[in-house]
Amino acid sequence: MQLKSIALATGLLIGCNAASALNIALTNDDGWSTPGIQALYDALTAAGHTVILAGPLDGQSGSGTAFNVGALEITRQAENQYSVALEGGDQGAEPASSGAIGLSLLREVAGETPDLLVSGINDGANLAAATYTSGTVGAALHAAGLVLGGERIPALAISTDERCEEDAGMTDECMEVADFVVDYISYLEQRPAFQRGNSTLIPFGRALNINYPPGEPKGVKVARQGQLPLLGGSLRSIEMGCDGCVGLEIGATAPGGIRGTTPFEGVEDVKNSDQEWFARGFITVVVVQPDLGAQANGLKEYLRAYED
Repeated sequence: MQLKSIALATGLLIGCNAASALNIALTNDDGWSTPGIQALYDALTAAGHTVILAGPLDGQSGSGTAFNVGALEITRQAENQYSVALEGGDQGAEPASSGAIGLSLLREVAGETPDLLVSGINDGANLAAATYTSGTVGAALHAAGLVLGGERIPALAISTDERCEEDAGMTDECMEVADFVVDYISYLEQRPAFQRGNSTLIPFGRALNINYPPGEPKGVKVARQGQLPLLGGSLRSIEMGCDGCVGLEIGATAPGGIRGTTPFEGVEDVKNSDQEWFARGFITVVVVQPDLGAQANGLKEYLRAYED
């Protein structure tokens, strides 16, 4: 279902006029050659955008906003497509680093500041508390907070369930998500502030975390990021531990890691959460930002007391 028909189904009026060509950096956390990112590359270039793809050599899921500070090896894999690896070339770089390489290459090719970084299509939804560890979302957050030539870069992360599975190859279902991203970018280009030149494609210092459901979408919902853990379609929290670590001798080791999960029962998430709308079959759009500052609320005066 295209964005225009989705919009009409949800009572929105979207005038998606012909979009102007943009300079777009493309990355992900699944690896540069996976179906999701390749579907996006095909769809974005077919729409007339200038695209530089720079993704990790291999999968780096769960890396959040991690960033490599050492030397990297960049390999040109195809026209305007690059893989990014750690020195030695046997392990992929972080998605945020790969995206930054893509932005740098794009600026060299286009001769101007990139218009947008797109991260995805990720194989697996990135909703609620799972968003914090997502390398797909992390690359978008890093771009939105990155000063490149004195500017931050608008960014969009896109994820889905079941449609862009890595072992399924390029499917019509995956291309449908890619086509939606193209339509949504066109929609963003119609924002009056962007048309007047008073705003970047996405307002300064912001990024969008978009999740596309596995079934036929019922519409598009701008939602809030949920706060509860969501694992395998249910509310569960990961249990971490180490077997026998408390009694270890100095220098000794023991196995540890994920022990299991704890279900959440009878706990309500925030209203209008992304995981609620996603579970009901809607494409969800959540506005995120790299600013880690938070309102102190009741803590402000308590913390200030220390200054005295």
